[in-house]
Amino acid sequence: MRDAQAASGRSAAGHGIRLADFQPQDLPAIHAFAADPVVCQYSTWGPNQLADTREFLADALLEQPHRVLQAVMLGDVLIGSASVWVTDRKAKAGEIGYTLNREYWGNGYATETAGLLLRRGFEDLGLERISATCDARNAASIRVLEKTGFKLEGRRVEDPDSDAARAETLIFNIGRT
Repeated sequence: MRDAQAASGRSAAGHGIRLADFQPQDLPAIHAFAADPVVCQYSTWGPNQLADTREFLADALLEQPHRVLQAVMLGDVLIGSASVWVTDRKAKAGEIGYTLNREYWGNGYATETAGLLLRRGFEDLGLERISATCDARNAASIRVLEKTGFKLEGRRVEDPDSDAARAETLIFNIGRT
């Protein structure tokens, strides 16, 4: 059963969701959201082909000391992925990212996920500052970041002739309190 296997690894829980280590059998659930063009519309990746999702899962199964990459679980259902990683060890800086299956949008799970990632970053990775970026058109993700205490600190406009997926990226930051 998924819960019993995930319980043996690192875990962080909120009120409705928890973060748990990915398992090899998670491929179909991950691919369900990673292949969805609506889910990926503001991302710099995707929509995934099955090979892309296999590669993601293989990477997620590798334990890395400066990264947390976990499944977002609602009960025993995998509803997304969440990560926090160190971007500058000397400055104790990092970044978060999250993606949820759109069947679970609008329920506060992304906000709860971002909060759990902040806790993992500050407490488990020892970060002092965490950033997040999102497409300037992604109003839902902007609200999630604002609700979790992030402050907008910058914008990056891409060269219109580049292959960049985003025309404008917003840069948010939060410090340890």
